[in-house]
Amino acid sequence: MALTYEDKRDKFIKHGNRRLVNAVKNIKLLKNISNKNYYAYSEKERDLIFKQLEHAVREVKNSFNEAKNKKKQISDSFFK
Repeated sequence: MALTYEDKRDKFIKHGNRRLVNAVKNIKLLKNISNKNYYAYSEKERDLIFKQLEHAVREVKNSFNEAKNKKKQISDSFFK
């Protein structure tokens, strides 16, 4: 049985909220290792953390944009 739009929305809200809260929480935990009184790291290691975070965010953005573009391409291709 196919899911209805409402079922899909409910799943998106349920899983999206939980996953976003967990992602933000884990990103904030990285702040703890920035304290040089307790941790030693190089500038290169610090830059690597930001590079990886930016890469992960870019992947998520691309995923949402691809889904949007696929829908747009399908609807734009009819009766032109």
